[in-house]
Amino acid sequence: MKYLMEMVIWFLTLLKCTYQSDFNIAIIGGGIGGTSCAYFLKEIFKDLVNLDIYEGNKVGGRLATVIMKDGNEYETGGSVIHQRNKYMSNFVSNLGLQKRKSVFKNERLGLHNGKDFDFIENDNYFVNSMNILWRYGYSIKRLQEFVNNMLDKFERIYELQTNGLSFDSTYDLLTAMDPSFVNYLNISVKDAYSKEEHFSESLITELVQASLRVNYGQNTNVHEFVGSVSMAGMDGSLWSVKGGNKRVVEKLLEKSKAHLIPEYVVQIIRNNDSYTLITNFKKKATYNYVVFASPLAENQKVPITFSNMPLALNKVGKYHQTVSTLVVGEMKRTRFPTISDDLLPITIISINENEFFNSISNVEGVNETGSLNVWKIFSQQPLSNNQIDYLFENISDVKVVDWLAYPHYSVPTESQSFHIADRLYHINAIEWTASAMEMSCIGAKNVALLIKKHFYSKELNETNKRSHMEL
Repeated sequence: MKYLMEMVIWFLTLLKCTYQSDFNIAIIGGGIGGTSCAYFLKEIFKDLVNLDIYEGNKVGGRLATVIMKDGNEYETGGSVIHQRNKYMSNFVSNLGLQKRKSVFKNERLGLHNGKDFDFIENDNYFVNSMNILWRYGYSIKRLQEFVNNMLDKFERIYELQTNGLSFDSTYDLLTAMDPSFVNYLNISVKDAYSKEEHFSESLITELVQASLRVNYGQNTNVHEFVGSVSMAGMDGSLWSVKGGNKRVVEKLLEKSKAHLIPEYVVQIIRNNDSYTLITNFKKKATYNYVVFASPLAENQKVPITFSNMPLALNKVGKYHQTVSTLVVGEMKRTRFPTISDDLLPITIISINENEFFNSISNVEGVNETGSLNVWKIFSQQPLSNNQIDYLFENISDVKVVDWLAYPHYSVPTESQSFHIADRLYHINAIEWTASAMEMSCIGAKNVALLIKKHFYSKELNETNKRSHMEL
């Protein structure tokens, strides 16, 4: 059956080359979602497709770096990748890039409640293990098993996509991984972990809350799926890309041979069987397919007007503002009395939602170089000079990056569509299940497969019509 399908696709491709030399696809957004989709589309259609990527800002999107006063680059956006993220791992291997494991200059974690630390990791492995068991009990072991079991189910998506299966909605995609996953979207991680899994209260209010504060700027009221994805990123099996994670995006753009158009799309006009895009520079171009690789959010920074659409396209929720502040200076440990005399490095995560920062980390440059005193602070709002001075002294440089980072998650979460209109697709629908680099790649692959399915079914229908007319 597999070989029969391959022959059918080959035959349809041959027919396509006879009746139309190529077709055009526009991708709106030059981040990991947009460029990985271009890469997958190029794999599927080879030279049959022309790809344009519209990106009015920097290529990389939320994967970005800044150069500090010491001359080194530091990650400001998506910083870490899990060892079980197959697409990101494959990209690094196939595109000639290298992994680096040292993302932070420290291994210890401190959970700060606004006044003091509820928990601080010890640099001695045995002592630290005993401290964790003493505070969180056997719940910590059961949580690790729960997350690993979830990841085992999650990984089914790779086999499904390798076999060419595509899904119209997030509910369909999650159900294909495991039918229970849809239920995860309809209960908060707090309720699921306490009432269904019976994890300890301290584990939920401290460790789970900390993971959500640092990864998503939110609390345990988010749905269980994103909460569990967040906890998967707390097990230490993390890495990043040497030279910066944006290098993956740059290499994907190069490999896909997509044409980069450094402009914003401000209007999309639907024609009979195509779409016309108009940019902020008043340029026009027409495409057979259009792919959104950016949020369709209520508070998106560059709004897009839709014309001649059969139904109004509803904006999907709001995205969270996240501010990444890079500081070259010395942290005032006296602000945290418990570690005032401790010279060992530490990442501080605030589990108090009234605190003005989410986390403070001593970070390393993307090329494994850089000053010992470069810190990254995540916050919900831009930090004032007084707030920066409250935390640091001997400051020589400050850089601020402010962006819409991820959805605001709530319960219940409705199913979102990847196929929002005929020939119009939305990669970022997947972010409402969880936002991560790997999730964007999975959404991108799904959209590429949806386009493949539509394209060849359309060609088969046209071939049948021509055959009928000839008879």
